Amino acid sequence: MSPDLWQRVCERLATDLPEQQYNTWIRPLPPAELTEEESGAALATLRVPNRFKLDWIRSQYATRIEALLAELAGQ
Repeated sequence: MSPDLWQRVCERLATDLPEQQYNTWIRPLPPAELTEEESGAALATLRVPNRFKLDWIRSQYATRIEALLAELAGQ
């Protein structure tokens, strides 16, 4: 999996989301850990600092992040 995949996802999110939302919720995240499982499926692990942010990012952005990862990875 391309090491710059997460950067490309962030660039797309920056254009898709209002600037304040992106700067508050996405920009502070450390780069996702991207791995490929034995089955060939891609796995992205995001680390967040607390449960509140985890729940918010999961409910508001997880579907979009998953779709972008799949689109940009070609899977």
